[in-house]
Amino acid sequence: MKLHEVEPREQKGRDTINRYRAQYRAATIESLALLENKEIERIFCDYHEDYVVKYVIDSEAKYRFVQVKTKAQLNYQYTILEVFGLKKKPKKSPKHELSNSFAGKLLLHIESFGDSCHSVEIRTNVNFDDEVESIINEIEASSALGKHTTDLITETQSMMKSLQGKSLYEVISFLSRLKIEPRHNILHEDDESFVSLASYQIFKYSEINLTPDEVRKIIVRLLSRIEEKSSGLLSPDIMEHELNALASICIDDVLDTLSITKSTYEMLRSGGDEKALKSASILQRILLRSGFSDSTVDTFAGYKCQWENWYRIHRHELPDFLMTVATELIIECARKLAWGKLTMTNLSPEVKTLHAVLVDQLGRNDLTLELVFGAVLSELVRGEAQ
Repeated sequence: MKLHEVEPREQKGRDTINRYRAQYRAATIESLALLENKEIERIFCDYHEDYVVKYVIDSEAKYRFVQVKTKAQLNYQYTILEVFGLKKKPKKSPKHELSNSFAGKLLLHIESFGDSCHSVEIRTNVNFDDEVESIINEIEASSALGKHTTDLITETQSMMKSLQGKSLYEVISFLSRLKIEPRHNILHEDDESFVSLASYQIFKYSEINLTPDEVRKIIVRLLSRIEEKSSGLLSPDIMEHELNALASICIDDVLDTLSITKSTYEMLRSGGDEKALKSASILQRILLRSGFSDSTVDTFAGYKCQWENWYRIHRHELPDFLMTVATELIIECARKLAWGKLTMTNLSPEVKTLHAVLVDQLGRNDLTLELVFGAVLSELVRGEAQ
């Protein structure tokens, strides 16, 4: 008798690992939104929920709690019993069981965190049946409430101490923070769809074009980091800064996986570059390849910002024809840099020559070497971005 000829006693371990992988994948895609650098501050991994998204809105912290549910049977539909603990035809036990349902456990976060709870969410790779969708839609519309929705309102008010004695409107407002997110392909075992979505998200937030192999390497690093942040026991007396370090992903982590130093990124962003992430990626890729150090790249990024600020102020003073010719000279130097023909040894004479020509061409004595090289870097980024 061979090993494969006998059915194993159980495979729960394999199923559990797949579910955790789905959780990590969902958190990975969420973490890429950090690249947008807006309201999302960090993603907490396997703390309070499968993952928690922290927003900072008007200087106040808000949290979105996400529970990830998966099914191997892709045409499966979650029912109102599973989601809300509502029994359509109660027999042996006539009572509904909201407290043991997906939603019941999530709603406790609204009770515990109050106004700091942005929303709670069930995210899955399959669908919810029509009755679940109807309840969510009726709560969002706050009108024409059906029997199941009315039952849910009654059960919620009974379960939550903060809602006892509250009005129907207040209970509906409480429930309106419950969201459902069906059909998320990232939870499937199909790696190609996950890589494709990750690539789309990276480009959406940063406009950085990457090959599938580059995206895979980034995903492996980010998944590994999320898995690391999801493991290990945390003390009940943990401080906020300790929790951030041990259990969360922030913009620094994502920049690191993209091999972009935060200092370069921050230099460009503070200098007014609206596409700082993409600019940082281009500058680092080309300059590091030509042998320049990280600290030098940071300094050069500052020159780019200086030039763009200078040009923003003085562009109307520059004759169009002369500036067009000057731009061609700048682009020629940028091409040499992009092709690896300029290194630290021959960069200085090249920039000095260009500086002398531009000062004479434009009649501007306020043009410094730093501004001229900043112009070269600006055109380098523009050319690579097209």
